[in-house]
Amino acid sequence: MNKKIWIILAIVAIPAFLFTSCKKDDEGDDTPANTAPTASFTVDPDVGNTQTAFSLDASASSDAETPANELLVRWDGNDDGTWETDYSTIKTATVTYDTEGTYTIRLEVKDSGGLTGTTTQEVIVSNSGNLPPDAPANPDPADDATDVPTNISLQWTGSDPEQDPLTYDVYFGTTAAPPLVGEGTSENSYDPGTMEYNTKYYWKITAHDDQGNTTDGAVWSFTTGSAGFTCGDDITDPRDGKTYKTVQIGGQCWLAQNLNIGIRIYGDQDMSDDGSIEKYCYNDIESNCDEFGGLYQWDEMMQYASEGIQGICPEGWHLPVREEWEELEMALGMPEEQATATSGWQGTNEGTMLKAGGSSGFNALMSGWRTNGGSFAFGGFSTTFWAATSSSTFNAWGRTLDTGSAQIRHVEGNKELGNAVRCLLD
Repeated sequence: MNKKIWIILAIVAIPAFLFTSCKKDDEGDDTPANTAPTASFTVDPDVGNTQTAFSLDASASSDAETPANELLVRWDGNDDGTWETDYSTIKTATVTYDTEGTYTIRLEVKDSGGLTGTTTQEVIVSNSGNLPPDAPANPDPADDATDVPTNISLQWTGSDPEQDPLTYDVYFGTTAAPPLVGEGTSENSYDPGTMEYNTKYYWKITAHDDQGNTTDGAVWSFTTGSAGFTCGDDITDPRDGKTYKTVQIGGQCWLAQNLNIGIRIYGDQDMSDDGSIEKYCYNDIESNCDEFGGLYQWDEMMQYASEGIQGICPEGWHLPVREEWEELEMALGMPEEQATATSGWQGTNEGTMLKAGGSSGFNALMSGWRTNGGSFAFGGFSTTFWAATSSSTFNAWGRTLDTGSAQIRHVEGNKELGNAVRCLLD
């Protein structure tokens, strides 16, 4: 193996006193004893070939007593005990290798007291063939970004060990394995056109150099924001064209109407995981859904998932978990110890605030519910809203309002009941 190290040496005279260690002498001098320096260096790049000049930089080396610019360094490019350079205050050097392999580079640092510190790093040298491009990096939008505008261009950075010119293939779409949408562009950007609101997109860049080498980048993703939406604006559910009012309560944005999505089935039928959304209308009358919203069994509302998610809510909205109902109640003034209680009538007048005409704007109507026996009960007198949180295999949490109480009842109901549903903005 033949290695070459170059450094630019300044011709300097090193005073003898620089090598005198400070320590407590026999006469009781309290000067602290000298400590050894800390050796540290970087290698750029750490992978190359026989044409690569590896740049070494020991500027990060330090010592408690000797200023960094007075520390001396020397290099052994193959860690074989033969130092290719003499000591110098110059902290940079360059090394090349004539044959491929893995090499250990050793740095030794000496302080003004003559103490030394060493450290090593490895470099990999390939054959004399051309190296592939570096993986594309620095995605914009950043990976996993949210609320991304729908009209931006995608951008990234690319580099190559030999500074070869690069071209890029672009993969972009709404699936985790996005399709190829552009080939051979020399630009570090791609315009996907106007994207959809509230949609998760995936993208990947493949880099090519002019030597036939290719490097795939990681698959990145981002989610676009809502359509210039301000809480209080109406939203339209694109699935069926129904429009809902919204209301801001504390830090949350709620639908101000009960959800009404799906195909009506009769109350004496259980809902099923058949790929379509089903709903009950009070007393099996479709117009009651138009006025009060649909009633849903818990599993149907959840779309047969076990955790709080979008469920049957519109895109960009989700089913509120129990903790989000608690947050709503505390925003209305309910003490935390009552809001987090698992059962019973809680609060003072927060139920009145949530009812139609109440000060919160939540506008809860007394929609009644579908019993687990298949009948309907308490229409016009009471309503229960599901939380997207199970309490057991068969039960889930909920919130009940009643014409006879100003409070809110915390309940645990059988998942076969048909209750009302509200949605929260993501």
